[in-house]
Amino acid sequence: MQRTVLIVLGLAGTLALTAPAAAKPQLTVDAAQGADFTPYKTYSWVASHPPGGINAVQYQRIMANLDTRMNGKGWQRGDPSDLTMALTLGKRQKIDLDTWNHWGYRDAYGHTEGQVSVDVFDAKTKQALWHGQITDAIDPRKPDPEKLDAALAKLMEQFPGK
Repeated sequence: MQRTVLIVLGLAGTLALTAPAAAKPQLTVDAAQGADFTPYKTYSWVASHPPGGINAVQYQRIMANLDTRMNGKGWQRGDPSDLTMALTLGKRQKIDLDTWNHWGYRDAYGHTEGQVSVDVFDAKTKQALWHGQITDAIDPRKPDPEKLDAALAKLMEQFPGK
């Protein structure tokens, strides 16, 4: 009996260690070489309406969240503006492979990964200055506002302030 309990506990522990971890948002940021944000004071959005197939309410909510964060960094939304910003929402199917070589156990886990991208351009020259992207920030099936807010905060921490 004791041996059976130990075997079951051992298997349960091994399964817990090999189960796929909950995905955490992945942040990537890039800036143009020599980009200097000091002469810029205002920004505007390229489009305020979402592209087809995107939840319009969620798109507007994300844009308002980003506006609040930009204001908190000293930026002012205006038209005309010094900077033009583009917001892109997307999703893709991702497959994670999990292997357990002890008994040849192999498994694949599919999930939908959502992303938020912000691109910033000089309004006059149209030159790209900054790109930020947070992946796995939105679960397209059931969005979590707290997770999205935390992801946007993480993304905008990387944007230069005034």
